[in-house]
Amino acid sequence: MAMTGRRRQAANGARWPHWPVGCHPVPVVHEEPSAPYLQAIRRAFIFAAETGSGCRPVHFLIGIAESESPAATALAPAVGRSLRAVVAGMAHTSSAPASYLHMQAQGGARSLAASRGQQVGVEHLLVALLDQGTNEVLDALSQAGLDRASVRQAALAALGLPASQPAITFEPVTAAGTLDRPPLPTAELDLRAWAVLRWRQNHLPIGRLHRRWDTDALIHLERGAVWRLSDRLGLDDDQRFSLMRHHEVAVDETVTRARADVARPGGETAHAEFRALAFRRMRRWRRFPLLRFTIGWGVWLGNRRVQMWDQWFRFRTLDVYRHIPQP
Repeated sequence: MAMTGRRRQAANGARWPHWPVGCHPVPVVHEEPSAPYLQAIRRAFIFAAETGSGCRPVHFLIGIAESESPAATALAPAVGRSLRAVVAGMAHTSSAPASYLHMQAQGGARSLAASRGQQVGVEHLLVALLDQGTNEVLDALSQAGLDRASVRQAALAALGLPASQPAITFEPVTAAGTLDRPPLPTAELDLRAWAVLRWRQNHLPIGRLHRRWDTDALIHLERGAVWRLSDRLGLDDDQRFSLMRHHEVAVDETVTRARADVARPGGETAHAEFRALAFRRMRRWRRFPLLRFTIGWGVWLGNRRVQMWDQWFRFRTLDVYRHIPQP
């Protein structure tokens, strides 16, 4: 392991520096989480997989409750069902993952630990989950007979913090329609923008699609149109990416109905194609190790090809969008 500057000085017999009068060292921020924290995260993902669900903040409660820590003691119900039984019974309500929420909770735990110069642990994560207060987490605590305020006070006491500690200020979650956060429903989309996009969906240049490259170019063209339209109307990112997600789904469905032979593959088919391409490239580099310096060339040249084809397709379809309505 490489030594830092101070460790190297100590190993060479150098003295540690003295802090000037009136100056104090900044509390050390531990970048690496503690082992119990990592184990709790791992248990959460394992439990979510066992219930056939994507991992969400409520599963982190199980990872914490089954650790050996003061936080686990705070989550032990005096009477009634255990948290594991409660959350397992809630599995049927939703199976969708919510990484954007548990990422926000983990960010809050790191923020709390950094403000105290501590290594992030399960108690920090428990306080973050309680301050985040998703409906599932609060419902699980209620069904297990646990009081949110009492659990939070116990977790704060384990960290040496008072019960009056202010709630954590979280970073905003990712925009709707990105990562695994669902897009806004169509009823909540900006009516002006959606009207324009509906016109585009009804006037797609299906007759100009002759190969898969054309379909990819059409998708890129429509994404750019959504982006420019959102800028023109001053829409926020929730609207922008929700419009893009709904519009792209509608375009894909239209192309699939009209020209299934040039439609984009979805789901596992797309992943299988990507894996096959990556495998072919790795096999070629292993057979010809002297060509490894060309790694990245294919991606760069492929991107240039896509840009050129997108421009050519846009030029070929200028007449189709000539009478597009204005928002």
